[in-house]
Amino acid sequence: MLEKGLTYWNPWWDGRMERLDGVQYRPSLDEVMPLFKRKEILAITGGRRSGKTSLMYLLIKETLKDVPPQQVLYVNLDDPTFEDSQLPDILDAHERLMDPRGKRYIFLDEVQRKEGWERWLKRLYDSFEDVKLVVSGSNGSLLMTEYSTLLTGRDLAYELFPLSFKEFLEFRGLGTDSEVHLLNNKNRVLHLLDEYMDHGGFPEVALTEDVDMKLLLLKRYFRTIISRDVIARFDVREKGKLEKLAVFLVTNMANDISATSLGKFLELNTSTVQDHLDHLEDAYLFFYVNHFSYSLKQQYTHERKVYCLDTGLRNAISFRFSGDVGRLMENVVYLELRRKGEVYYWSRRDAEVDFVLKRGLEVTDILQVCYDMSEPSTRRREMTSLRKGMEEFKLDLGTIITMDEEGTEEVEEGQVRIVPLWKWLLLGD
Repeated sequence: MLEKGLTYWNPWWDGRMERLDGVQYRPSLDEVMPLFKRKEILAITGGRRSGKTSLMYLLIKETLKDVPPQQVLYVNLDDPTFEDSQLPDILDAHERLMDPRGKRYIFLDEVQRKEGWERWLKRLYDSFEDVKLVVSGSNGSLLMTEYSTLLTGRDLAYELFPLSFKEFLEFRGLGTDSEVHLLNNKNRVLHLLDEYMDHGGFPEVALTEDVDMKLLLLKRYFRTIISRDVIARFDVREKGKLEKLAVFLVTNMANDISATSLGKFLELNTSTVQDHLDHLEDAYLFFYVNHFSYSLKQQYTHERKVYCLDTGLRNAISFRFSGDVGRLMENVVYLELRRKGEVYYWSRRDAEVDFVLKRGLEVTDILQVCYDMSEPSTRRREMTSLRKGMEEFKLDLGTIITMDEEGTEEVEEGQVRIVPLWKWLLLGD
């Protein structure tokens, strides 16, 4: 069974490239290639169904341009075929089957399924064997605790999310290389942006035309992440309450949360709720944004804001209302900012700024997200909060992201830039 499983997952050994040829290119490949070319173990982490396997396939496809097929091994450890086999057994079977000569490239998908994988990787990495190791996992703790201790200095990490809006457009056949091209196709861009916020950026969902099937896939992803990556992995006893918490969080995306108030709602003690929140974040289902403060104690005692891995999950699990568009926009902006640096929010009694971006020790950007500022009271509120943030962080530029308004306003603190969401996502700064 072991050898049959390896043959199934490595069709290039028999000269069959259909599985690799069917994988759609993602710009993530260009980002990860410099890490792949180094000797360190490459660890790809991210939420389930975000495209980790496809990214591995793209790396394998690149590798096979210069390396004989028998030297490339891919193992999907989610496959029950490998349930009773340890990693050394799998490597031995590869050697028996292929007799690889020269440098080997070993790709281990969902590596956390194997107990003791960290020690095995360390031993193989530290041996004199010529081998390149790539691993993936659907949990953030892949790079923490014992793993980070054992493999310090031996690994490089790459965090993969569902498709960005730019990647989404490319998956849907709309090129993004030219600003002129995007402007000429603005109506289609806006239509696809609405679809992106409705159904999110999971690659399989993006390539599925039928709306009912999209929703079915998203609901299945949500249930699978909770059941396999949270309940089973952390042996959660109060399964019903964990699921109720997850539904509450996805419904209240972009809102403030606290473990204490959630505990009262769920009739659980605060410590248990905090554990559940941590497990949901470890599974990449939700992310929590701290209030910005130079005091770590104040950061961790203040309420946090919650965001979801994908807006499609939110809309599949909870009804979407017209007033939700601003929160969907805010979630999309958060996911884009997360790729750029540390993200916080900031508030005081008379003002709140949605996002504070920190690079190193410096606050570099502050951003507001507002669907529509046509109402004078809304405009005044958003501008006032942003200006107070600019004053607080001594910045002469602030940004308000809207659905379709564009322009600049000179203020006493500097300049406020107003930019449509689609342009901010595609053209950056």
